[in-house]
Amino acid sequence: MRLLGLLHREFEIRRVRFTGGEPLLRRDLPELIGEVRALGIPELALTTNAQLLAPCAVALKEAGLQRINISLDSLRSEVFARITRGGILGRTLAGIQAARLAGLGPVKLNVVVLRGVNDAELGDLLRFALQTGCHLRFLELMPVGEAAAGFADGFVSVAEMREQLGELGYGWQPLPWDSSETSRDFLVRDADGRETVCGFITPTSEPFCTGCRRLRFTSDGWLHGCLARFGRQDLKPLLGLDEEAAAHQIRGVVRTAFAQKQCPRFEQTVASMADVGG
Repeated sequence: MRLLGLLHREFEIRRVRFTGGEPLLRRDLPELIGEVRALGIPELALTTNAQLLAPCAVALKEAGLQRINISLDSLRSEVFARITRGGILGRTLAGIQAARLAGLGPVKLNVVVLRGVNDAELGDLLRFALQTGCHLRFLELMPVGEAAAGFADGFVSVAEMREQLGELGYGWQPLPWDSSETSRDFLVRDADGRETVCGFITPTSEPFCTGCRRLRFTSDGWLHGCLARFGRQDLKPLLGLDEEAAAHQIRGVVRTAFAQKQCPRFEQTVASMADVGG
């Protein structure tokens, strides 16, 4: 927490997102969220598979969590279990409902589209978002970690996704885009007047590296500049320095981390997305 506080004092962090792996495996997550909130960081968010979310959604909200992203790669139980390696669809759906009732909204649903696996479900997932009021984001597969081996067979471009969704006859209105954000969003309206926001994230076909202002800080003290590149900075030695020396050192570390973003290419040295917060 001291390192995060130091980062915030030096750079005025606008948003902290708790991710993993699976962050809900931490039993002390509400307490951790409360500690980060006490630092004065204005926006706290969480990315989760929601398998453990239903019982703790209210506690997370009361601790200071404001927004939540939930992975929902399929609405078919067998496909969901295959993608998540044993996940139970009903638990994630219950987590989505609990998050909505707790006021963690709008709930954002993340879908990594995989050819031959869930690419035929795009319309069903969008209809689910319209029915529940959740926002939806479709993501391209990245050739990183375990996904690298089957990338060529599994990749579906956003252009192909949008072509498929365009056949549904919904109204699509582009929303303003901030170059520091990863998603290109649209307001979608169906024939019954229901609306939602649907976004597309294109790390492969249209890399957004130069506008990205995100860094990833791991629980064991490493700072990653980019999901797709292996370079990382160890912040733990700063714990042995006084405040002035630590502040001086951390400025250089952060500059190095941001420099990684100027070379948008994927490196196969990243062994697992979970290791770097993907």
